[in-house]
Amino acid sequence: MINSQIVKTAYANIYSEPRFNSEMVTQALFFESLKVVSDQDNWLEVSLWDGYIGYVHKFYLSNNDSYGESVLNLTSQYTDLYIDKNFETSVLTVPFGATVKYYDEIENGYKINIDSKEYYIKKIINNHDLSKRQKVLNYCRMLMGSPYLWGGKTPFGYDCSGLIQSIYKMVEINFRRDTSDQIQDSRFASISVNDAQPGDIIFFDFEGNGVDHVGIWYGDDMVVHCSGQVKVQSIHDDSSKKLLDYIIDVKSLGDFLDE
Repeated sequence: MINSQIVKTAYANIYSEPRFNSEMVTQALFFESLKVVSDQDNWLEVSLWDGYIGYVHKFYLSNNDSYGESVLNLTSQYTDLYIDKNFETSVLTVPFGATVKYYDEIENGYKINIDSKEYYIKKIINNHDLSKRQKVLNYCRMLMGSPYLWGGKTPFGYDCSGLIQSIYKMVEINFRRDTSDQIQDSRFASISVNDAQPGDIIFFDFEGNGVDHVGIWYGDDMVVHCSGQVKVQSIHDDSSKKLLDYIIDVKSLGDFLDE
């Protein structure tokens, strides 16, 4: 049995059971490597980089191991994949949050290999002058309006913890997948909401049963979170549930974001 495979489609849904009508628990993005746990006909049980385990249909995967060594984070909302180096024919649109490996850099882009085929990505302009904190806020603004989707991790649909994991992965801060795990991350100290800085993480308990929601402190008493859609909302807004009343923890990312 092959030990690992990579996602060859824009993203792959990961299910709780080896059938499409079971619960989608998370998603794996283009070029993501999945460790194979077991093989069940047309399905594989896989383990993701964050330790999540679920089932994915083999259709979404490639076992080609000729990937390249240089790493590229795709930080645009959507990135087109081309079959020609002149960037005229796009064959796939890859969502924000994917990380690819390329094996050659051309004048205006990068060459990658997947499923034994060559593809091209336009050169990505990264502003290296921005701190990680500033990048996080830029990604928040870019993803505004993305719809809610249980288990989602792309601009086509996020859940609250998937949004956190996806954004911070692009600034090299890896979070676990679920809110219940994210709140227990010992790297980050708990602080008062009065001391929160933009980019810090805010946890909520809406139902009274422990943490069940998470967002990003935006500044000026505003939080970016995915509830219905990715949006920015005042913690004092009482149009439905006043967020301030449900905050149970604030995690300071401190020096992690000021690099």
